[in-house]
Amino acid sequence: MGEELKQDIGKSLSTGRAEFHANKRTDWETKWQTGNTQWDAGKPSPALIDLIENEETNKLIPEHGQGLVPGCGSGYDVVFLASKDRHMTGMDFSQTCVDKLVKHLSKDMSSPMITRNFLCAMEPYMRPAWAKKYAEIIQKDGVLITLMYPLDDHEGGPPFALNEQVYNELLSAHFDLIFIKDAVGHPSRIGKEKIAIWKRK
Repeated sequence: MGEELKQDIGKSLSTGRAEFHANKRTDWETKWQTGNTQWDAGKPSPALIDLIENEETNKLIPEHGQGLVPGCGSGYDVVFLASKDRHMTGMDFSQTCVDKLVKHLSKDMSSPMITRNFLCAMEPYMRPAWAKKYAEIIQKDGVLITLMYPLDDHEGGPPFALNEQVYNELLSAHFDLIFIKDAVGHPSRIGKEKIAIWKRK
């Protein structure tokens, strides 16, 4: 990967941190510095791998274009989704996390396109702004992939509890739900996670 693309990714990540800094209560930088990252499984999401490698669902995902993985963590999903025709950008709150992402970028990678279970990391009052931003940046017929987790009713967070109704209320005005199923994800998340594809109207 060229230095110019790395700089673009770094700039996007810095912009994302600045945009949310005033609202976030969780100290993500300290979590990454101290290794308090129990959500980091060291590999791409199994549910996302299944989605891309499954012939039925792979055809629902554009092969060309640009994409975004907010809350990308160490960047495993970013690297997995990258192709010569899909240019992906990762974003996260923590500089330590960003540094880990850059280390994972190979010289031949172009970059992938989509999103994940970032919503559970955000304070609930921020959710309408999350949906509004996706409606603004995703063009007609573009797709939004959501890993819906955790689907339960626990209090507090992050991760904050979610359910399908929350996603429908946030996204249905601007997106059509074209696919949803129980996610074949990390063992600790079985029964608490679904994966969905939304198409911009």
